[in-house]
Amino acid sequence: MNKFTGWVKHWYRYKTDEPYIIASALIGAICLYASIMKDHKHHLLIYVLVLILIALWSLFRSVTFKKNYVRKFVKEHTFTNQQNGIDLGTGTGYGLIKLARDTEIGKVCGVEDKYQYTVQRLEKNATLERVRSKMNITTADIQNIPYEDKEFDVAMGISANGNQLSTPKKAVYQQIASELDRVVKQDGIIFMVNTPRMTKKYANEFAKHGRHVEYMHRRFEKLFNLRAIVVK
Repeated sequence: MNKFTGWVKHWYRYKTDEPYIIASALIGAICLYASIMKDHKHHLLIYVLVLILIALWSLFRSVTFKKNYVRKFVKEHTFTNQQNGIDLGTGTGYGLIKLARDTEIGKVCGVEDKYQYTVQRLEKNATLERVRSKMNITTADIQNIPYEDKEFDVAMGISANGNQLSTPKKAVYQQIASELDRVVKQDGIIFMVNTPRMTKKYANEFAKHGRHVEYMHRRFEKLFNLRAIVVK
């Protein structure tokens, strides 16, 4: 029970990247169920189940599976209070807060994509987790990161539904990769989570910049259409 309540609390605090998919699937399931009961077409109940499964898949994908990559990355890497980190498209702040709370890193900067969320939820979560004092939070175009060259030791970029990190347009992902390469030190680390297609595109771009790319694997990653890379 404690694990379940903890999961619900986590979902409420950090939300989901795919609220419209989940809401549409559940509303569709309810409407279809009502129609089936009215017309006594019980053989169509299988479609109600399919819609519910789609909602659960989206919820688990964005709330649990994607964040498992972040936990693994933070657990496997050590940072000191002399180092700085940045999180692009930080959203409600799970990756940024995890880096600030669970490592000894000195300072972290969250750059929310100006085309996405406000930073109010991020600031509230950071305060609740008692790491707000370690953070510098701003909103900007993540194709033009507002920081100096080679300023950071670690960078994170965790895609969300519809943000610039998940945009397949070549000019966009090339510019984001170039900006990450610019602001991260040559011996620094870049961590990204995205769809397999976008992850490969970013991996190719970082390789062009002379960085070494390693794929991080988890069970069922193909089922949830996610891949992660660690770039050094």
